[in-house]
Order: sequence, then structure tokens, then C-alpha cells
Amino acid sequence: MTQDSSPIVTALRETQINLSIRIFLVCYCILAVLFLFAFVGSIMAIHHGEPVQAHIEDLLSFPVYLLIIVGLKRRRKWAPPLVCGTACFSMLNMLIATLAGSLHRAVASPVAVVLVYLLNGAFILFFAYQLYFFARRDVRECFRNRPV
Repeated sequence: MTQDSSPIVTALRETQINLSIRIFLVCYCILAVLFLFAFVGSIMAIHHGEPVQAHIEDLLSFPVYLLIIVGLKRRRKWAPPLVCGTACFSMLNMLIATLAGSLHRAVASPVAVVLVYLLNGAFILFFAYQLYFFARRDVRECFRNRPV
């Protein structure tokens, strides 16, 4: 028997996976609350005549984050691909915004620009770690087996 297949190591991995999933759940709950405000603001802006195309990301992000929360909470097998797809889209969106300089134009103060770039970088790392975490075999098995 190898050390990797011992019951203690397996239980430790499951505990670490469950803790990480709980942390992701908290992060997605925070993102869902933030995007709820953006969702309501977009609905109000559309109601006042602005085009839907200008608010499509805000309108789609909130329901997607709610789906991710439900999928992670219930350990559905479709949750990891949804998280990875959302993470890819978000990372690309943030990288394009960073490289295009639209973050720099959005903020007037030089100090705020630095903070926005740091926050953007932190989110890119957060989404990159999700790609790594949810692509692991043991995590995929956890979602296939749906532990109680």
C-alpha cells in the first residue's frame, strides 16, 4: 500500500477539498451580492432607456454566480465546468481591460489606479487558482461522488 492511498491521506485531502469549496462558496456569495447591486442598477438603467448591450455582463453575471453557488453547495457535477468557464471568461476580460488601458481611464487618481490594478491582479490570481483547483482529478471525483 502506497502512502497516497492510505485512509488518513485520503481523509485529509477530502477535508482540504471541502474547506476550499467552502471558501469558494463564501467568495461567490460576496460576488453574487456585489453583482446583485450591478444587476439592479442595470435593470434600472435599461428601464430608463439605455441599451441592453451596455449592461449584458452585469445582467448575466448575477444569475451565473447564483448557479455556481447552488452547484458548489450541492456538489453537482456540472459545477466545476461552470466555475472554470466563468473563471476563464473573467480572467480574459480582466486581462484585456488591463492591457487595453481601460482601467487606467476609469479612475482619475494615480493612487486609485494602482489600487485598481492591484485588485484586478488579485482577481486574476483568484480565477487562475480556480482553474487549477477545479481541474484536479480528486476535486472532479468529489463532485462525481457527491458526498453528503
